[in-house]
Amino acid sequence: MKPIDTHNPKAAVRAYGDGLHWPLTVGHRHRPRQGCTCGNAGCPTPGAHPLEGRPEFASVEETARLLEGSPSAALIAWTRFFDAVVVPRAVGMAAMVTLDQIASVPCLVAGGNVALLVLPATGRYALGPGLPGEVRTGPRSWVAVPPSPGVCWDTPPWEERTATPLVLLNGATLGRHLADAYAGREVGAPV
Repeated sequence: MKPIDTHNPKAAVRAYGDGLHWPLTVGHRHRPRQGCTCGNAGCPTPGAHPLEGRPEFASVEETARLLEGSPSAALIAWTRFFDAVVVPRAVGMAAMVTLDQIASVPCLVAGGNVALLVLPATGRYALGPGLPGEVRTGPRSWVAVPPSPGVCWDTPPWEERTATPLVLLNGATLGRHLADAYAGREVGAPV
């Protein structure tokens, strides 16, 4: 099987919509020298966030057509089938070093943060007291996915050779690795 090209809008929408059954919408656009279409001059995620108001879901074909017709627009996946645990990039990457030894964890990279995808309704177990981060969960939360501007996969949500969806971890398992990464030590290292 050919690898999925998430830079190709139609291939990306089919992979997320048909392959993973994620609800998708097209979000704001990033315009060179003009900024984000949201109108916020200091937008922290230009062209990588949803439009205001309630999301309108279209078919996979319609979403692909809308995305192809809106260069530099965000592709938004709503967190119905996963929770997204958003943490600083350095911490997320440190946790991924040890997580990769037990399972592949879908990991999005966007600027100084990463979003690690876990089973729905378990993300709250990933961040212990005092650990910085954000959990996006439920049908009204979202993540921008490639080909959104400034967003790429470190680990896509499918097996790259077969395009088989990855089995998501429980947030509690992720939490142990994040806690150790925040503490600056690897999982299993002597205390």
